[in-house]
Amino acid sequence: MKGYHIPQLVQRYVEHDMIQAHTELPALANARAAMLFAFLQRNRANSHISELACVVTSLVQLGLDTHDGVEMAADKDDRNMRSRQLKVLAGDYFSSRFYHLLAQAGQVEAIRSLSRAVCEVNRMKMTMVEKMRQWKLTAESYLQDCINLKQCLFHAFDERLLAQDLSQWDSLLHRLSEVEVMEQEQIRAHDFNSFEGSWSFWHILHNASSDERQLLMSRSLDQTSWMQLMDKYDCKLQLSKLVHKAQLKYEQAIALCSPDLLVDLGYVSSDAPYVSNSTTIPSFSSAPQHG
Repeated sequence: MKGYHIPQLVQRYVEHDMIQAHTELPALANARAAMLFAFLQRNRANSHISELACVVTSLVQLGLDTHDGVEMAADKDDRNMRSRQLKVLAGDYFSSRFYHLLAQAGQVEAIRSLSRAVCEVNRMKMTMVEKMRQWKLTAESYLQDCINLKQCLFHAFDERLLAQDLSQWDSLLHRLSEVEVMEQEQIRAHDFNSFEGSWSFWHILHNASSDERQLLMSRSLDQTSWMQLMDKYDCKLQLSKLVHKAQLKYEQAIALCSPDLLVDLGYVSSDAPYVSNSTTIPSFSSAPQHG
């Protein structure tokens, strides 16, 4: 297996003085990209495309995540207007780079595959927003939708994987995405400004009294009331349990991997740990060196 340096390659397109000076970007999907690279590299027919596939998928994911972070400005004089404008432009730029890079490499079919995945992501997002608008989303369905969104782009190259790896790929990508979603929700539970639309929001909404539901649905919640509701419905404790459960499922999925797959996953995990500060692929001191 060739050396793994996807994050460094992606970073070339991310580092821009104007963007860094005026806005913050979401984290790269390094864990999912590392896993995709490990699986692609197991098929020797992908030696010319695996690195590029991971770079462009990471850039498209960054573009979509950047757009998701754009908040609506309260007025045209808002101090954060420039940051919001740059996020829109940066998201467009990252998303467009995949077409240029794949076209340069003559990978027309890869363009089709990734474009279809982007369309599917946007379709799922529209469906999710419509369910939110109609107050039909539950905490459980919210999590499942988020997990599906996390993994959708990374299924764009499924046809290039070894047939015998597809089942483990599906399982590991799903479990990894689940852990990432749960860890993000755990972070959001500590930020009042990130509450609306989060797992905590939907969890409270479907367990709240009629007065509390009205408070949430009218968007009249202040920070004090938010803290009281978070405590009353044990959101942080519930999320801690969900994170632990997701991590356990991920570890169980790893334990079911074949020995040779574990070696390949371990090879990239040192550069891009799958789950920061929690679950990581075990190291393999006896693993053979890859050229």
